[in-house]
Amino acid sequence: MRLLSTLVLLSLLCVNAFSVEDHLLKDDIDGKVHEKKSIKNPLLSDNLKFLEEEYHLNLIFSYMTLGQKDTVSGEQGYGDRVDFIAHYTPVEALSFGAKVELQRAYGEYTSGQFANAVGAINKLSPSYADLDTYVKELWGDYRSDKLFFRAGIINTSSFVDKSFYNSFAKFYMSHASSSQDYGSIPLSSLGVGIKYTEEAYYINAVLSDATVHLRDAIDDIRDNNLSLYSTIEIGYTPGKDIYFINLWDKEDKEGKHSYGAYLSLNHYIDEQNKIYAKYGYTGYDVDKNTSIRQHISLGWSHSALFSSKDLLLTAFAFSQEDITLDYQNSIEILYKYTFDHGIELSADLQIIQHPTTEEDWIVIPGVRLRAVF
Repeated sequence: MRLLSTLVLLSLLCVNAFSVEDHLLKDDIDGKVHEKKSIKNPLLSDNLKFLEEEYHLNLIFSYMTLGQKDTVSGEQGYGDRVDFIAHYTPVEALSFGAKVELQRAYGEYTSGQFANAVGAINKLSPSYADLDTYVKELWGDYRSDKLFFRAGIINTSSFVDKSFYNSFAKFYMSHASSSQDYGSIPLSSLGVGIKYTEEAYYINAVLSDATVHLRDAIDDIRDNNLSLYSTIEIGYTPGKDIYFINLWDKEDKEGKHSYGAYLSLNHYIDEQNKIYAKYGYTGYDVDKNTSIRQHISLGWSHSALFSSKDLLLTAFAFSQEDITLDYQNSIEILYKYTFDHGIELSADLQIIQHPTTEEDWIVIPGVRLRAVF
């Protein structure tokens, strides 16, 4: 913990100004800003454009609904999510923003409960649950030519795992394919993050609270009882390829210690084809005994399969359970079509071997509709 925290702090201190390549994946906020600007005739564009032109305020709404069914057990899971982002940029180097989120689950299960019910180790879709509207991110940014710094309530995934198609909200639905199943990444926590980017490499780092719920983190600060999460990612980016290694460390209030690393190799073949390979492990220290859980995934993407607006994603992954350390194998095939006005429709199929239930296989088709306004 001390070593990794030191590395993170050194990365936060040793910053110079330097230029960012556009192909280095945008973070959760910049990604949506960039996505909206690239949409032809986005919904509400005429009504809200004056806010950006006159007041430097960008408002972005996104809506996602999805449903899945296990054809073996008959279990179903479905829900939706609404995101609202306000991004204010008074000057080019400085910006402030907030992200508010609402999640709803329809039927018997949340996304996590549905995965458990069918015996999947990893979540099978983006998160949905019965959650009232809450502030997920609230931050201030500073950026120069090659430096990006963010502080406040942040999403750590904006700084780590810069592999191809790692966003399960836009691409793969399964966390096994999108690599969110390892790393214990806090998605909404008090912290600071930095991106240090050159043309052929980058160094990203985060130091934050590791508490799952923000309200608990505020109580922890008041009681001086923090749980810390630290991570550093070093990437090599020749051309349009991305190769990186990530190290992370987490210690909760009960003194339970977990740590890990993951390696990601992402190769750009041509305009239509990309491939990747990922390996990650998570270690747990329990009563001085160490348990290691591993994860491997391989994927291939092909764009413009039938038209210039579609994308085919395929992935194979195997992950270990926390307790038995048995492997669970999974295959995911997803086809996405992007309509005008920022509307996407995805059809997904997941086949999982060795679920934690009595079944040998589970087969889960799913569908997802997403729109950005």
